[in-house]
Amino acid sequence: MAMVFCRGCGKEIHETAISCPHCGAQQTVGQTSTKSQTVATLFAAFLGGIGIHRFYLGKNVSGVFYLLFCWTSIPSLISFFEMLVMAFTSQQNWARKYNNGQLSEPVHVLIKVVILIFPTIVMIGILAAIAIPAYQGYVLRAHSHTVQM
Repeated sequence: MAMVFCRGCGKEIHETAISCPHCGAQQTVGQTSTKSQTVATLFAAFLGGIGIHRFYLGKNVSGVFYLLFCWTSIPSLISFFEMLVMAFTSQQNWARKYNNGQLSEPVHVLIKVVILIFPTIVMIGILAAIAIPAYQGYVLRAHSHTVQM
């Protein structure tokens, strides 16, 4: 028994309902395809720089702009933040925005964990790349200073 949200009032109704029992708004029957939140998140993570996630979500104009400007890396930066938003958007908001109120599977917890850990690992790597050579230089200078005395 799948539930969807009413297009008129937003209350939960059964997916086969022709009209909402609360407000009477007509519902569309036969949703052609639901957009998976997990698939969109993974597209944004791995192919976001060329806008594949935008094409998947039916936003073709912005997808073309992502393709046109992919050489600047700006779409990659934007898609990183879109990936975070997609991964942590609630099921209800996702259903309202992309699936005409029809609920789909949420993003798997493992994907959310990886999304949170990856930027942390990158930052630790950048800091290590700066700190380790600086520390080695400090040790070398300290050692050469003690040898001269």
